[in-house]
Amino acid sequence: MKKKKVVIIGGGAAGMMAAITAAKEGAAVTILEHKDRVGKKILMTGNGKCNLTNMSDISGKYYGEDIPRIEQCIRQFDASATRAFFQEIGLYTKEKRDGGVYPVSEQAASVLDVLRLTCEHLQVNMLTNADAIAVLPSKQGGSVEYMLYPEPEKVQTKNGKKEKVVCRGEAIRKNIAYDALVIATGGQAASVAGSDGSGYALAKSLGHSLIKPLPALVQLRCEGDYFKAVSGVRAQALLQLYIDGKQCFSEEGELQLTDYGISGIPVFQFSRIAARALLEKKRCEVVIDFMTFLSEGQLQELIAHKESFAYKTMEEMLTGLVNKKLAALVCRQCGISLTDKLGDVSERKWKECLHLLKHFKVVVNGTNPFENAQVCSGGIPLAEVSDKMESLKQKDVFFAGEILDCDGICGGYNLQWAWSSGKIAGQAAAK
Repeated sequence: MKKKKVVIIGGGAAGMMAAITAAKEGAAVTILEHKDRVGKKILMTGNGKCNLTNMSDISGKYYGEDIPRIEQCIRQFDASATRAFFQEIGLYTKEKRDGGVYPVSEQAASVLDVLRLTCEHLQVNMLTNADAIAVLPSKQGGSVEYMLYPEPEKVQTKNGKKEKVVCRGEAIRKNIAYDALVIATGGQAASVAGSDGSGYALAKSLGHSLIKPLPALVQLRCEGDYFKAVSGVRAQALLQLYIDGKQCFSEEGELQLTDYGISGIPVFQFSRIAARALLEKKRCEVVIDFMTFLSEGQLQELIAHKESFAYKTMEEMLTGLVNKKLAALVCRQCGISLTDKLGDVSERKWKECLHLLKHFKVVVNGTNPFENAQVCSGGIPLAEVSDKMESLKQKDVFFAGEILDCDGICGGYNLQWAWSSGKIAGQAAAK
């Protein structure tokens, strides 16, 4: 019996999951990957350790215009099923305190290796340096036009290693027929790993609309010329995001101050909300508590006991509370010198200084670009695909992964979306 031909554009997490699933269903599968190897972005996840899913409840962990559909998709192939899948193909995992799941080796390369080896075992044809440029549907199935680029040549270096150099050969235009097509090209985040937004053009050519893609899980750029003075400071802090004066998100964790603004996991968690607010021309502010170890009551006690520490300089007084760079910045903003004795500082200035460390406000005016983002928000609306991830605009075409309007917070949730949507799309495409 003739095997069903399934073509998958994109060899990332979602694409490889779709490929393995479709091949297990008996389909003849081909992956078109425009980078020189599949799964490059997987190697970048979890700081190279690959936080591949999370065992915690998924409620409130995802964003998009249709959150119920997102959660429905993930519950069809959840974190437990994901761990079982990886164990079945030879990768054992472990769960950490926050629910995050990692390979026992704590190497992202282990995840990529078992996926790639499983694809090879199932005889999935993985074409690299293959850039899909057009989808040509027909009454049944269709074909994909792609440019196949020559492999870069390897040359011997002085130290004996072989390094790739640009190959001067010309690309070849080719065409591959499909019975079912899965578009799993990713979004625009981390284009160095392959997600360059090319899938959006393919989807639009098939009649799909697009919710404007924006960087998510990304650093925020802020107003002010003082950030260079505190660049490199890391601090445990509570961050509260305000949109047009209304608090809409709160997150605690390690904040990183940069020469342009704020970074770190707590910033990433609400960066997509800030990005959407800025797109809508709303005012976006973050209030930072650098002294989470002090309650408001304890803060008042510290203010009241000013005279007990009158002999200390401001630098000596603040050195037990915050980073020295932060102490210098706050003193400067309050018009106090670090060498001033606390006894010579007015109660108003002392109170202002501590209040600033407890309620430090920054105005966000942008995000870092897609190249710095871990994922994208926006993409193909879920209203334009079925529960089986099939396009409602074009028969025999399916979508999976980040190209769809779904993004999650840090902690393995975005990879789980890739596994879940890839599994559903691959299974439906094969059948």
